[in-house]
Amino acid sequence: MISRKEKTLIIVLMVVMGTCMHFVFEALPSKVLAGILGNIFPVNETSWEHMKMIWYPFLTAGIILSFKKKNQGYLAAFVVGSVMAMLMQLGAFVVYQSFTETSVLILDIVIYTATLVFCILLAFDFANKTWTQKMLPLWILLAAVITACIVYLTYCPGTGYVFMDNEALTSLGV
Repeated sequence: MISRKEKTLIIVLMVVMGTCMHFVFEALPSKVLAGILGNIFPVNETSWEHMKMIWYPFLTAGIILSFKKKNQGYLAAFVVGSVMAMLMQLGAFVVYQSFTETSVLILDIVIYTATLVFCILLAFDFANKTWTQKMLPLWILLAAVITACIVYLTYCPGTGYVFMDNEALTSLGV
């Protein structure tokens, strides 16, 4: 079981880690290093690229907690929590940006933080459920597939709304 103090620390670390990830790519001095780390850190301002700021902190927390607490349910719970957070965040961005026709930084930050905290708390709740305790190979496979999709879509992004940056959206009148 995880104490309230541990949960708070993990939430703070995950939010800080994800937020800091936003600024890493542009700070990299080497194109080679940037090419490699672009698989982990957002490389542009699209909604999709910002999903990396959710996925990797969740995956890291799930792996660390699984080993530290000797409970494989954390990996499953944090994989599921991250998928929920990504879907919620994308949905919130699409809805508010369709009404405002722009991106509002403070609203982006609030949505990101609220989504992360809510889904981290859900992941903690899921960790001891029966369905997270079973089928570890399935959860590892799912994590590998999600990671592969994120890497693939870094190099071959789609053409939909979530793959467009603010400049492209503005030129379309969105």
